[in-house]
Amino acid sequence: MTPLARQTIIVVYEARFPATPAWEAGPSVLQHGQVRSTAEARSEYYSAKAARVLYGDATHPRRWHDASHRVIGDVEVTGIEALRVTDEPDAGGLVAIHLRLKRGNPVALLRTLARRRDAPAANFDPQELVGDQAKIEPGVRPFTISFITSAGQGLPRLYRQPRYWRWAPACQWLWALASRTNLADYPPDPKNLEPADNEIIRLSSDWHAVVLRDGMGVVGVRPDQGRDDPFFGYAELYLRSIYLDAVMLGMLQKQGLTRLEERIAATLDTSLTATMAELEREVSSFRHRLWAQHLTPHGTPNRLLTAYQRQHVLRERFEQILTEINDFNRLTRDDENRHVNSAVVVFTLVTVPAGIALALLQVLETNEPWLFATVGGVCIVLIALLLRTHSARVAFRALRRRFTP
Repeated sequence: MTPLARQTIIVVYEARFPATPAWEAGPSVLQHGQVRSTAEARSEYYSAKAARVLYGDATHPRRWHDASHRVIGDVEVTGIEALRVTDEPDAGGLVAIHLRLKRGNPVALLRTLARRRDAPAANFDPQELVGDQAKIEPGVRPFTISFITSAGQGLPRLYRQPRYWRWAPACQWLWALASRTNLADYPPDPKNLEPADNEIIRLSSDWHAVVLRDGMGVVGVRPDQGRDDPFFGYAELYLRSIYLDAVMLGMLQKQGLTRLEERIAATLDTSLTATMAELEREVSSFRHRLWAQHLTPHGTPNRLLTAYQRQHVLRERFEQILTEINDFNRLTRDDENRHVNSAVVVFTLVTVPAGIALALLQVLETNEPWLFATVGGVCIVLIALLLRTHSARVAFRALRRRFTP
């Protein structure tokens, strides 16, 4: 097999933060040539809204990093980053662990990270690497970003069966890295090998990418010249910084939409009026804080975010949430109108006969007790008859539902 020149993997875990991480504030500072990926440089690349979510500011940082290196078997940990959404206790967020595979097959490591069947256990525990800085969410599959380049004449073929001969090696690697599978896990259908044009993100003539549900594969389509390569060093820096940030923002959007969906599912167990007001505040906060489809005037991060949103149907899910809240609001308004109308009906049925009786007594101008008793009795009988009508019964049922917990 032709050796691989670069084998970079970033594993992004969902996490919760019991306290502010004690690491250095800001994202990992990477450098290649004259390019440095500082928080200031990244903030200039992204819009102010996206930069505020991804990096925060001097008084309220959102990003921290641990730049210490360690080697675990064939894997080198080159850094860890943490992204926390809010300053609240136990706030949600993400932890990104940067890995470099020193030798071996990256697909095998990705299968382990994805916990595929028959895959060997991982040599490292992400919780041990993070320590008490964050709590990795248990049972949630991490998202992986993988980047490889070839050191020889080209990438080797992963699928050597005759039915896959027409499948280009670069596309084979893109599929394997993004899906984190081998032939035993999921044999691709030979009739549908070539991804659609909107699925392959052609970053440039040197490298291409594919974003799937749980992984992103990036492949150099020409041989890597190593340290003297004019581009791939910068490509790795871009991938581990601004392109990673675009994917992390998409993951935060998915987390936020999932929480909103769970809240909506629980609305029927609570007071509809109070819950809707709270849900509207949460949706407004999500829209202003996290929801974005345009991150930067530069095209690639926008395309990566769009691909991630498409894989997780984020736009459709958000539209569905807005539709359901509008439906709930309509139901709430209908209920309120029905309760008001019912109260008006009951009030009218009681007060109109009483008003007629008082007007009659005033016209008669009498002080006879028996006349007062007669008019009062007739008024009570009339009210009782009116309250037995169908309209009155409907109004009482509506009011009973309104005040019954």
